[in-house]
Amino acid sequence: MCQTEQNIFTILKQATEFLTSHNITEAQLDAEVLLCGVLKIKRNKLTTIRQETLSHEQYQQYQNYLNKRITGEPVDYILGNSEFMGLTFKVNPDVLIPRPETELIVEQANNFIKGNNFKQVLDLCTGSGAIAVSVAKYNDNVSVTASDISTKALQVAKENAVTNNVSNRIEFLESNMFDNIIAKKFDIIISNPPYVTEKEYKGLEKELFFEPKNAFVAGEDGLDFYRIIAENSARYLNPKGILLLELNSNISLQIADLFDSFLFIKIIKDYSGLDRILIAQNG
Repeated sequence: MCQTEQNIFTILKQATEFLTSHNITEAQLDAEVLLCGVLKIKRNKLTTIRQETLSHEQYQQYQNYLNKRITGEPVDYILGNSEFMGLTFKVNPDVLIPRPETELIVEQANNFIKGNNFKQVLDLCTGSGAIAVSVAKYNDNVSVTASDISTKALQVAKENAVTNNVSNRIEFLESNMFDNIIAKKFDIIISNPPYVTEKEYKGLEKELFFEPKNAFVAGEDGLDFYRIIAENSARYLNPKGILLLELNSNISLQIADLFDSFLFIKIIKDYSGLDRILIAQNG
């Protein structure tokens, strides 16, 4: 793209063609979202400013964003933020980008919290804090513990808690799974752990290689972290407490088998019809 005095409509058209020529799948959407990031506006405002032009600085920033995008860098990393559960989260390569399907686990958690007056929540492998912050944001009476092995991920999560005004109700712990969660019991444990097999990881699209591998891969069979949760979670749950896990849909039945000692197990499908959430109740 070359700088001209062209209006936003034309610039967007050229940007879409540029991204398309570099095999970016959702070229128009990405072009629009990146421009909104430059202009600091919502996407629905674009139609009202189609005839306006960009400043030199805005144009250069937009061109920089587009050049990053054609390398495969995800839009959310380029902009430094992601939307999840109607909230804005800081993201960078130290944390996974929150996925829309993960909103299902928060919705399930919210239902259990409100229906059972649950107070104590653990978010295991919190990453960006998307689950922990969302649960705290939509449930005023809960106290959340959010743990992760990564110091850098926890720093991002802490910033997100502050930004969304829930830092007073979330305790962040650096912990390798349950190692540093001592003398605590929870009404509900939530986790979106690493669950991709080594073989699956090698076949992922290039955008995903910008995200931290250790937040994806769980050994040769994808079950490493589920095994740890299955072996330890019951003693951290109160009687009748609930365990919510995001699933690798390719191995959902193998995962469910690990939790056969729980009182009951249920699998919830996502909007694509894939096994996505495991619900298990402690005895």
